[in-house]
Amino acid sequence: MSRLLLVALALMGLALPAKADRIAPVANPVERALRVPVVVVGKVTAIEKDAVDAELYPGAGKKVAHKIAVVKVETDLAGAAGATHLKIGFVTAAAGLRRGPDNPELKEGQEWLFFLVKHHAGEFYSIPYMTPPLDAKAANAKAQIEEVKKVLALVADPAKAMKVEKAEDRFAAAVTIVFKLRTPPEASYKGVETAALTADESRPLLKALAEGAWKADPGERSVNAYRSFVLLGLTEADGWKPPVAEAGKDYVELTRTAYIKWLDGPGKDYRIKKLIPKK
Repeated sequence: MSRLLLVALALMGLALPAKADRIAPVANPVERALRVPVVVVGKVTAIEKDAVDAELYPGAGKKVAHKIAVVKVETDLAGAAGATHLKIGFVTAAAGLRRGPDNPELKEGQEWLFFLVKHHAGEFYSIPYMTPPLDAKAANAKAQIEEVKKVLALVADPAKAMKVEKAEDRFAAAVTIVFKLRTPPEASYKGVETAALTADESRPLLKALAEGAWKADPGERSVNAYRSFVLLGLTEADGWKPPVAEAGKDYVELTRTAYIKWLDGPGKDYRIKKLIPKK
């Protein structure tokens, strides 16, 4: 496996081949929010008496009992479309399928920052393993919720985000938006396909991505510029040639410099291809 691929895997927060139940959930709440279509702050008002038998994923074959929590939407950060209540399914410990404390059993009275997808059967929402909820009453929850709210506002209107005056603000927005566009959405059971942005949509994002400092911090798994660049997946077919590592020089900065040159050359007509779930 090449050094570049190993670096890319680390920056993308991916594990080398391992059992699924050994993969840790995404730690960063911003990244959790960027992986799912629905993000809400909500309070569990009831747990329905009757469980719903449903597959954990399409084609699982075996149905598992899901308890259903009725959640009052207190703040719709993305995707709830004005709903006042959502039904959220979860699997209890009794099913023997729990994979760690980050995936809690919901109880009446709890308040959470939820990261949700629609269950493939369409009867309720699900909590993906990689994006468990955050306790909305925790000490640092208010700041985390505000950060998620700010980020989701950027991705909701990329054109507006690219028209702000300060380069540093455009840069921060581009990092987030490119990450969202190029990260496979949770519950993409049938895989993903690509859809190219228009030139007017793509070019401002690509330029803004070069307007700030790039730092690699694979240990923290944060949403950062170099990680967003890696997610673009540029190849020789796009006219991209990765820089040659030089002793004593920061490879990430060498990559940023090469990227700027690429933008003004082979990349001038490049269009970002967003990832969308196959239907």
